[in-house]
Amino acid sequence: MIEQDDQAYLKYKRYRKWFNKLYVSEILGYDCGPSGIAPTKSGKYVVRPIYNLSGMGVCAEVKEIEAGDISKTPPGYFWCEFFEGNQYSVDYEFIHGLVGEWRPLSCYRGVKNETNLSKFTSWHKDDYYPDAPRQFNELSEVRIINIEFIEDKPIEVHLRKSPDSKCEDFVPIWSEDQETLDFFTELGYTYIESYEDADGFLETPRLGFMIR
Repeated sequence: MIEQDDQAYLKYKRYRKWFNKLYVSEILGYDCGPSGIAPTKSGKYVVRPIYNLSGMGVCAEVKEIEAGDISKTPPGYFWCEFFEGNQYSVDYEFIHGLVGEWRPLSCYRGVKNETNLSKFTSWHKDDYYPDAPRQFNELSEVRIINIEFIEDKPIEVHLRKSPDSKCEDFVPIWSEDQETLDFFTELGYTYIESYEDADGFLETPRLGFMIR
């Protein structure tokens, strides 16, 4: 079973363009561009690597960029307009038929850390299921995909399902937050180990989750 983006990249060679986050932003019509191309209007943008198979949103930042300024986007990165709102992680299964469509399987709403895009405070099961764009129908042979949204706007797609979706709530436990284990245990959560450091690029590794 494929659990990581690097595994999916090696398996689905014909779909590798979908790992290109700039490509996904471009086909969805977002205001975006690679390093060396400047935004045409001043504002808030997300700047992150075009490819990131290590996951966890490593190296992504929110920046204020002035129109015409190319200095805020390092080589190998891209900028994209910033979207306000809740972040969702949704699994879909493609159902073949007279008119093929993506059927949602599960959805989690993330509570974000506003100062660190790699860290989430918690994830909670939700009944909000935004529509998967028709452009993603090209991935029908993959069958199950995961799309991350800000409200109804997809920001990236994974050619795999999300981690275990049987629980109602997930609370990441970071290496600096171990003292919270007892607090969540008293609230009825159970600890599961799930270490992640994004290939060593995550400054604060995730040790696991408190779940219930």
